[in-house]
Amino acid sequence: MDWKETELTQNLMETPQSLSKLTPDATIEQIVATNNLAGELLTSIGLPVSEHENETLRSVCQQQQWSEVEVLNWIKKHSTNVNGGTGSIGKESQMPRISSLTDWTDYLEREFLNSGKSLLEELNQSFPQVLKIHGNQYSWLKNVKWHFKKFDETLEMYYTFERKKFFPLLNRLATNKKRSINHGTVQKLEKSFSILERDQFRLQQQMTTIREKGNNFDNPHNACSTLRIQNKNFATLFAKLRKQFKIETEHLIPHAKEQLQAQK
Repeated sequence: MDWKETELTQNLMETPQSLSKLTPDATIEQIVATNNLAGELLTSIGLPVSEHENETLRSVCQQQQWSEVEVLNWIKKHSTNVNGGTGSIGKESQMPRISSLTDWTDYLEREFLNSGKSLLEELNQSFPQVLKIHGNQYSWLKNVKWHFKKFDETLEMYYTFERKKFFPLLNRLATNKKRSINHGTVQKLEKSFSILERDQFRLQQQMTTIREKGNNFDNPHNACSTLRIQNKNFATLFAKLRKQFKIETEHLIPHAKEQLQAQK
């Protein structure tokens, strides 16, 4: 190889690539350089980035007995933007100043419901696999099984209720041009507030139980990549839900009640 070929190869190696095009043969340093969240994600599942910067992801995963393909695909999914919003494990954007109910519902849909639904789907895919492989090794996984099933059912109903019933009611309230809103809509909204309060309480209890019975999402020393990713997904989903409930309780619902009172 002459000096021109050597220089070209070196330049290609130094040129930052997009995360989507990287393979497991990329070094940890190259992966982290493509996206500022990639390093945080690797650290969150127990890979000390600074100690392995010059090693390939494949090499590091082989040492840990992890699946390099699974780890890389997970990083790619959660480091990049989803439908113009943040990735499901990425940090939510700073809460904007919102005044209208339609803006509130759009914000919650974009920042919480879409990514929360995606995380729940991932957990439904990974949990049976982890339970089958490690259920006897880590008995706490069996303790979580029933509680996760109930949580999954409750959260699916919560998301569906907001999308199909509550948010449309709020949008109807926001766009109402009459001096007073009809009695039927008032009753449906007041009932919706009670349903949300009840289901938030139920989900909070279920999350606490799953965390307690799930070893507090702490990874055993020799845990595989699937279990580590699952624990991170659980922790992220729970954090997102608690933030969503806080926003709904402190901002969305009081704003809706105030506007409803003004239109009765």
